[in-house]
Amino acid sequence: MTYRNLPILKSKHLQGKMGAMKPVVFCALAVVSATGLAQNPCTGCDGTLAQAYQVCAKDHGNPCAETNEKGLVSSGAGTKKDIGCCMKKEKHDRCLECKSMDCAYKTCHVNKQYYSEYSSVTEAKKWTKKANKEHSAKAMKAAGWGDNKA
Repeated sequence: MTYRNLPILKSKHLQGKMGAMKPVVFCALAVVSATGLAQNPCTGCDGTLAQAYQVCAKDHGNPCAETNEKGLVSSGAGTKKDIGCCMKKEKHDRCLECKSMDCAYKTCHVNKQYYSEYSSVTEAKKWTKKANKEHSAKAMKAAGWGDNKA
């Protein structure tokens, strides 16, 4: 069934205008494609994805591994362990690639802290022994261990 066979388009006054609408629709599609409204593969790279990936890795190991009819991982074709988790793993791998992209001149929007949000805090604490010593003394005193001059 073509669009000309639809009941609403059987009237003579609409059939002539359908040909005139084609260039308008074509131009609208050309504008959308020219503006660069493409999907960004680096969106969604945040802590919730990292946590979901870790849960999947805990439950399934490699969720993209294909299993045979006996449920054993095989080198041949089969079914994936878990399709949803496999998609999360692939997204996680893509996010790690995005994280390592060189975004000179601010040409891309990438979460450079993906999967390492807390490593900068840990690294900073490691290099500031004085701050760590003061924090430890305060924490020990607050916990009821008294003054610790260590």
